[in-house]
Amino acid sequence: METPRLRVALVGCGPIADMHVLGWTSIPGVELVALCDRHPEHFSRFISTHAARNVYTDFAELLSREQIDAVDIATRPYSHLELVRQSAAAGKHVLCQKPFADTREEALEMIDACERAGVRLMVYENWRWFAWFQEIKKLLGSGRIGEIKYYRLVSRSGLTIPSAGHPAPILSDKQTYLKDVAHLLVYEFAIHLIDVARFLFGEADRVFARIGRMSSVIHGDDYALVVLDHGKVNGCVDVSWCSREPLSAGKSESLLIEGTTGSIILETSGRIRVVTGEKGPEYHRYDWRGETKLKSHIRVHEHFVSCLLEGRPFQTEARDNLRTLDITLKCYDSAAGNSALDLASPYA
Repeated sequence: METPRLRVALVGCGPIADMHVLGWTSIPGVELVALCDRHPEHFSRFISTHAARNVYTDFAELLSREQIDAVDIATRPYSHLELVRQSAAAGKHVLCQKPFADTREEALEMIDACERAGVRLMVYENWRWFAWFQEIKKLLGSGRIGEIKYYRLVSRSGLTIPSAGHPAPILSDKQTYLKDVAHLLVYEFAIHLIDVARFLFGEADRVFARIGRMSSVIHGDDYALVVLDHGKVNGCVDVSWCSREPLSAGKSESLLIEGTTGSIILETSGRIRVVTGEKGPEYHRYDWRGETKLKSHIRVHEHFVSCLLEGRPFQTEARDNLRTLDITLKCYDSAAGNSALDLASPYA
């Protein structure tokens, strides 16, 4: 049997763990050695279908007994600090689920712990790895629509409101804790889109946000408008989980990008239109029909493995992703104070 290039342990076997397990087991040369969760019923569903040799309810015991190179932390944010501390102290590289931390101070503490221990720390952010955003990044780099001036990134769902006699879908969501958290939509979901905005349009200098709650069955926010100033580019992230708008079958957000010589339009189906004065509308050719959320997760794992083995920087290195977290947390401050806030650079 070939010696694995990388041995990994997965900590946290809740609803999102399925994507993590499928991601790791799809990469040749990577061995998912162990699973860990405080609740045995969480990892029991993987035991018969997956090749991890051992399961644990105690993370410290896993670290002391298993020969691993890296830890994939897929737990809720409140537990990240302690799990990263333990991983770093044991000399293990870390891939940590977003949101990275509850506060900027906790994020910095995790970064410092890993840097002192000489291990790598990457934040698990899969949205930028969807094929449509990767393709748009290439199109922007080609200069086809000239200098970028404006964008509008929109996401709509009815997750928090009842419909056609049925209760709000969030009440039966696999991540049941979401209905009880104080910071919901922006912290748990719009953070993905803020990261996409940074990926496509560069660092933001200023943020202004309006955040609110429509649904009575949740405690946190379920709609938000986030305006970002990227210097030469201005744009907004417009997101709602309380929309009654009829939704066409789709799998992506919609995105409009305006440049000096053309526009790029991402449809919710995943198709991309490029409109210029020379040729008119053209559909960009790529496999949008075959794209899935699982593929975006697999690309995260592949990126982590290749960068770790080749010594290249991660796209979502923790110090870089701190900027995404910083914007996300400042959205709440901006909304509370009804004011635009400057974003310090480089934030760390």
